[in-house]
Amino acid sequence: MKDDSRSIVLLVILIMGLCLLTWQLDEKSFWCDELFTIRMADSSPGQILATVAADLHPPLYFLAIKGWAEIAGTSEGALRLPSVFFALVGLWCTWRLGVRTVGRNAAQIGVMALACSPLFVEFSRMARYYSMTLAFGVLATLTFVNALERKRWLGWIVYGSVCALLIYTFYLGAALILAHGLFFIMDRQATRSQGIKWLLSMLIVIVACAVWLPVILGDQMIRAGGHRADFAGSLSGLALSLVYPWYAFSIGETIFPWFPTAVPSAGVVLGLIIWWFSCHTIVWSRLMLLLILLPVLFASLVTNFISTGTPFLNIPVRALFIMPYFSLALGAGWVALPRLSWRIGLALLIGITWAFSLFNYYTNQQFINPIYTASARQVARQIAYQAGPHDVVIGEEDSGFSYYYLQTGRKTPYFEALHADTITAYITTHQVRNVWLVTIGRDGSRRLVPQKIKNWLKGNYCLISENGYAEQDPIYRKVKEFFLHRPTYRYRMLVQRYERLP
Repeated sequence: MKDDSRSIVLLVILIMGLCLLTWQLDEKSFWCDELFTIRMADSSPGQILATVAADLHPPLYFLAIKGWAEIAGTSEGALRLPSVFFALVGLWCTWRLGVRTVGRNAAQIGVMALACSPLFVEFSRMARYYSMTLAFGVLATLTFVNALERKRWLGWIVYGSVCALLIYTFYLGAALILAHGLFFIMDRQATRSQGIKWLLSMLIVIVACAVWLPVILGDQMIRAGGHRADFAGSLSGLALSLVYPWYAFSIGETIFPWFPTAVPSAGVVLGLIIWWFSCHTIVWSRLMLLLILLPVLFASLVTNFISTGTPFLNIPVRALFIMPYFSLALGAGWVALPRLSWRIGLALLIGITWAFSLFNYYTNQQFINPIYTASARQVARQIAYQAGPHDVVIGEEDSGFSYYYLQTGRKTPYFEALHADTITAYITTHQVRNVWLVTIGRDGSRRLVPQKIKNWLKGNYCLISENGYAEQDPIYRKVKEFFLHRPTYRYRMLVQRYERLP
């Protein structure tokens, strides 16, 4: 009877997670990385392999999304549904892992915390590989625990196969395999027979990944060390990469630290996790500790010194796959509290903060990383309605504007802002009446601002109107200006209309 009631609780949690993950799933515009996913969905398998080989990604997610898009299409909701599916798989696997490692009560609280986690909800809805990595990661850990306990060859073969899938989904998933290996080496109860089986599982991973290894060590390593984001390659950048993720894991990226309950809630979440690790010495707590700490350290080192084009703000999503272990440790810490009043009080504090964080996410407010806030679809429709046949529209590809504008079917000529010479030649020869310039706010990639186009327009056209979208919080802007030592943008997307001088 007790098992039946817990199964019902798990079902309720999964339904709640499904609701949070699918609520307004198609409401937000695609952002630049999701547009890359669309490109892959519209490509052939051979083109996908060639494109991701020339980029920084393994191919599994994009091949899978290609197959899905053939069935469901590439609308916002359709392309994001596979991520929701893998997020639910991740929740179920987290439950199974939690029952085996921290106990049923802690597993129940941990899975509920994961389902409601603002960071989990935000990134598990995107048309990206994040939730797929999380699902394969927690499944790899579950099969690892299963192989350790049952000591069968088949268990280790399954574990090695899942690890290979994890690597082919996201390279940083290797940090989980490293954590498993360190735990196995430290396990005093591991026998020589188990060691041979574990080596077999690692051999499966090596053989499976050998085909793709030349790609990783070739063009991808060269591309990784190109553009440098702010603070990359410095000790301050490493410090930010190591500290910031814990804030995001605790309360999400859609609530600023000056919100009254933000920092206290983050402190409580981290305090509960530390409390559990300090008062429990069960063998699985060491595994959980490795699974939480190693990936963040791994992601920070790779981002700061190898893949230097990735800003430290992206570390939480790069390490999203640790969220199951983080949440289970949180659930175990909460269950370990000696007084019911403490549990209720701290749960209320965290719950209020998470509710505000989720509200901000759904309403497009307080994004610490504003890259996700551009209203490209809305802006494209407005300009398509207002621009005339004798006008020209100029946009930036990574803003998402061009994708939505070209879908409107308007005959007003459209140009990418990078083609400055082509644009000025066309405007000059065709006596264009109005020029609509759509740009996005930039920090680390300010070199891409179409300044040449702006300077030419100032000399030949008059700025008539200027409308901003997704305005950034004034306090947040001042904080960024203090650390970056330069002015920051006010709007994530800016639309300027220029009229030809008489």
